[in-house]
Order: sequence, then C-alpha cells, then structure tokens
Amino acid sequence: MKRIILLALLFFLAGCGEDRAFMTPSENVVVIDVNSREYFINGKKVGDSVKDFLQSGDWKVQPILVFFSQFKKDKSRPLDEKEVHVHVAGNCTFNAFGKVLTTLNFEPLVGKVLYVIDKDFASPIQAINPAWDSDVQTCRNATKDNVIKVSHMVIGEKGLTDEEILAKRLSEKKLEAECAEDFMMISVIVNLYDKTSPFIVSLNELGFLGGKRMYNIASEEEFWKFIDEIKSRESLQNKKDKNQILFVVNREAPVASMSHIIRKLNDYGYEITFAYTILQSFP
Repeated sequence: MKRIILLALLFFLAGCGEDRAFMTPSENVVVIDVNSREYFINGKKVGDSVKDFLQSGDWKVQPILVFFSQFKKDKSRPLDEKEVHVHVAGNCTFNAFGKVLTTLNFEPLVGKVLYVIDKDFASPIQAINPAWDSDVQTCRNATKDNVIKVSHMVIGEKGLTDEEILAKRLSEKKLEAECAEDFMMISVIVNLYDKTSPFIVSLNELGFLGGKRMYNIASEEEFWKFIDEIKSRESLQNKKDKNQILFVVNREAPVASMSHIIRKLNDYGYEITFAYTILQSFP
C-alpha cells in the first residue's frame, strides 16, 4: 500500500512540474490561461470569457491584441523570439479556443504558439498558422465549392473584357489542376453527437480535377482505420500536404469532447488547422 501511495505521489508531483513548466511566464514566454468564466495573461485577468468569446462577433480578442502590441515597441529583440503558451480548460467551447488562436495569428508578434487542452501538459501541441504554408492555402481557396467560387468569380471579374475573363478562368483551371496533382487537401468534419456519421472525411485522392471524394464514417474506430489506410497509400506519399489536415468542428462543442482526437492526430504527425461551423445535434 505504501508503494502505491508513493507512486501516486510521484506521478502527482511530475504532473505538477509539467503544469508549472508550461504555465510559468518569462521574458520570452507569454502564458494565456482560458476558462469558461474568464481568461488571464501571465496570471493577470484581462477579460470575461462570456463577453469576449461568446457575445462578440469579431474573431479578434481585443485585450489580447492590446497586450501584444507592447512588443512592437521593443526594438531590442526580434518579435519571432516570443513564444506563447495557451491553456484552455476542457469545459471551454471551440469558439473560445478558436478566437484565441485566431487572434494570435492576426499579427506576426510571436514565433511559436503551443497549446494545451484541459490537463494534458505533458505534450503541448504547436498551433499552425494557415498562412505559414501559402501554397496549401492557395490551393484550398482555389478548390472551394462551386457556389462559393462562382460568387467570387462574379465579384472579381467586374470591369474585365471577355478576353480577360477567359484568360482568368483558364488560369484558375490550370491552378486547380496543379493543386489536384500536388495536394490531397484532406479535411475532417467532426460531430460526435451525430450517431450515424460522426466523421466526414474529404480528400482529393485521385490526383486530378474531379478526384475529390467524401467518406461518411460511422465510428471513431473506423475513422482511425481510415487514417491508417490513407497514411499507408504509396500514391499519397508524394503529396506536399501529406502531413496537414483541416479539422472542422462545431464552435459550440466543448474542447474536451474532442481533445483526444486532436492529440492523436498530432501523434500521427499531422499539422492541424482549425475551421469552425454550426453543426446539427449539438446540445
């Protein structure tokens, strides 16, 4: 019994050490701590979660931007030496999680953002700024759904001659073909409250225009089998985005409901970018 108690104490102390190591601010490390009621920067409360994350329609969190603006005045060191550690409590929504990460992406104030969900301090995950890989973002924008693309085309072609419009369309088709050849653009929509298809995976697996396929997956076990199968395909090993995935989730879902999925995708070697939507069946 004494050995069990001693081992439990050692694990507890180790966990506390990981907590302190991640959550201790320094000259080069800024710590942001978010719970469902309020959020803090370097231990000081800067705002109320409900007010700043739920009621505001703006994806920028102003108190965070104001705090980081001070680093612009510090000319003694490059901004990209700054590192931000973000801890998000498990009962927070992805809406709060997304707004914090999006805010940190608005200006190049930091070199690296690491985040932890709930109490998983042992292995922080590096946040990926979608702008970091412009080729992937260009191709994702070029291959949007037809309805969205048509609306953008109409707006972007005002004032052009017929010849200019034709040249623009041909250029767009050429870009789409190149994207389809070089990128698979895998994305997963997750709705764990949907008992029929909690996972919807899409990717261009054929390498040409029209090669995009969508899979409705009925369980988490089947989802990981599908990921394993994708990872094993030789035809996809030369794709430029083979280690990148777009993770689409309900913005009102608690982050704890999917933190294990995010963690495992990271363990698989995926760099995760997030997108948010309003899905049905969430309480």
